[in-house]
Amino acid sequence: MSLLTRYESLLRGTGAASPLAAGLVGRLSLGTTGLALLLLVRETTGSYAAAGGVAAAYALAFAFFAPIRARRADRDGPRGVLLVCGLAHPAALVTLVLLASLGAGVVVLLGMAVLAGASVPPISGVVRALWGTLVPPELMTTAYSLDAVLVELCFVGGPLLVAVLTAVSGPSAAVLAAAVLVLVGSVWLVQTPAIRAVVPHERDPGVSMAGPLSSSGVRALLLVVASVGMGFGAVEVALPAYAESQSGSPSTAGVLLAVWSVGSILGGLAYGAAHSPVPHTRQLPWLVGALAVGSALPLLATGTVVMGAVLVLYGLAVAPYITCNSVLLGRAAPTGTTTEAFAWSSSMIFGGAALGNVAAGLLVEHVGVTSALVLVGATGLLGVVGTGYGWRVLRSL
Repeated sequence: MSLLTRYESLLRGTGAASPLAAGLVGRLSLGTTGLALLLLVRETTGSYAAAGGVAAAYALAFAFFAPIRARRADRDGPRGVLLVCGLAHPAALVTLVLLASLGAGVVVLLGMAVLAGASVPPISGVVRALWGTLVPPELMTTAYSLDAVLVELCFVGGPLLVAVLTAVSGPSAAVLAAAVLVLVGSVWLVQTPAIRAVVPHERDPGVSMAGPLSSSGVRALLLVVASVGMGFGAVEVALPAYAESQSGSPSTAGVLLAVWSVGSILGGLAYGAAHSPVPHTRQLPWLVGALAVGSALPLLATGTVVMGAVLVLYGLAVAPYITCNSVLLGRAAPTGTTTEAFAWSSSMIFGGAALGNVAAGLLVEHVGVTSALVLVGATGLLGVVGTGYGWRVLRSL
């Protein structure tokens, strides 16, 4: 099967095209909402501290409530929770824009941001859980790779959309656009034949209230995900500081982050198109190792151009790792908990990224830019240690 043939078979022969397209529209808000809220609150209150607090409240609520929403999707089927959240989340965003325009206080905006974060539809978890029943085993890696690439596109296209709408109409337009994207994506996803055909699986009777966390394999995989997420968060802070140290302006960081995502997209497309006979359990430590090497490469940069080049190399391993991890996570999750397992993975990435943001920010402020880049490399090493710690469990998946 040729490289392009695998993607053609996935999109034409499995019914995956519609969920992927709907998921892309709905998940564009992943790269849009947080930044749009930050800019909106900064404009209406004049405070970066208030803006950062509102954006953080949104992200933390999203991470905390994601597994809860996903558990409902596993238990009752995805359509109900997608529809409820697909209406509630846009309503919360629209209300937040209204309150901000009326000069509401920071506490009120924080509360509405929590409601918005708590009601984000579980689109990613639902789409990823779908592959286990919709896609044949030989195309599973291709499906997860394409999904990872589309998420990367969301994090490239989302900020660009915010930049354009903010320049033309102000940040409120960007927040409203995020609301529309979630509404359209959720309703579209609910109407796809693949989602309409989903029948909830009875949860394995041996599974405790911990859900997928009762699986040692899931816990081992999430341990590594958290360290990878911390690295992502550290990069987001380290690159603006590095760009400012090189050119006097942090704006170049946007280009560097986009270049990093392009590397991940290229790596994901290549990984999904290939058909390796090596089991995913044996691929995982090599991919985590490649991430560790890539995370150390920014320390070698001698200027912005070189930094861009090494970020492409770093990015090449990101989507393949996420894909391999997703395959194993779907395999390790007990019956009836797959959507929740993927939601936990998203929460670990967001939670780890928040820790990386804070730690890198403190290092830049009190030690220097290089120390933040060292932290990025250290998170890669932490991922290797986590994989080694859980290897006894992981190799049996």
